[in-house]
Amino acid sequence: MSATQPRGDAFIQGVLEVALTQLAEVGYERLSIPQVAQLAGVNKTSIYRRWPTKPELVREALSAVMIHVEQSPNTGSLRADLIELALTVATFTQSPVGTAIVRIMLAEGGNAEVRGLASTAYAEAGKNSPWVVLERAVSCGELQSTIDPSLLLFTIAGAIMHRVFVERRDVPRAFVEQLIDLLLNGCAS
Repeated sequence: MSATQPRGDAFIQGVLEVALTQLAEVGYERLSIPQVAQLAGVNKTSIYRRWPTKPELVREALSAVMIHVEQSPNTGSLRADLIELALTVATFTQSPVGTAIVRIMLAEGGNAEVRGLASTAYAEAGKNSPWVVLERAVSCGELQSTIDPSLLLFTIAGAIMHRVFVERRDVPRAFVEQLIDLLLNGCAS
């Protein structure tokens, strides 16, 4: 540990980055605040003052990377908005942190505490984003009000995750556009 530890935003950012890296490397169960402190070059008591428990630290770390969910495109077209949302999900999922977070959720998703932390972080970050796009589309007649918004959004995310984690392939814009067109137009001719 250095003679002077980071303070303020540098402290917060450093600790959260290390916590995410450790979460990705060792998982939630083996994540250790003393180890995070050592790797971040800070005192563990400083971490405990800001985040008294491991769940609080992990929740804030997950919230910090869920920033991609906060953006709500408003292009004037449901198709274009869904493409932008899907590209954001694809970019995040393919990033090192995004890949690690998804892997942790898949590996430790049976742990109720991990599931709760991830759900809370997603809900806090995405209060307005994808749902606003769909509500706007329903209000202007671009989307039927009978469509389940969760089913639509989770189908998009599921297709992207399948491509990245099962097929081990990139998610180019052409794939996203075809996916959105398939969902919006259906398979019937």
